[in-house]
Amino acid sequence: MGLSHSPFLQGVRGTYRFDVENAGSWVVAVDDGAFKATESKEEADCVIQCTEDDFLEIVEGKRNLMTSAMRGSVRVSGDIALAQKFHGFVSRLSESKAPKRRAS
Repeated sequence: MGLSHSPFLQGVRGTYRFDVENAGSWVVAVDDGAFKATESKEEADCVIQCTEDDFLEIVEGKRNLMTSAMRGSVRVSGDIALAQKFHGFVSRLSESKAPKRRAS
């Protein structure tokens, strides 16, 4: 995947590795809004391990990453502050894609 950009990641710098059970591992490198994802098992600042269902629900904004980690269904290691920023990014992204309600 080429370099992409999201205003929701402005000010975020670091690397995430998602180890998704029975699906693979991906590293997402973020640098002040610019990000790149590659299939890889390289070291990362924040590592998130989960099932494919958990992963999909988290990235779709249907499940809270930090709550899932506290409940033990998702394992987060490394930079926890970076994990919290990821959750904030997903939340804002989900809100921006939600249909807008018209005033009646």
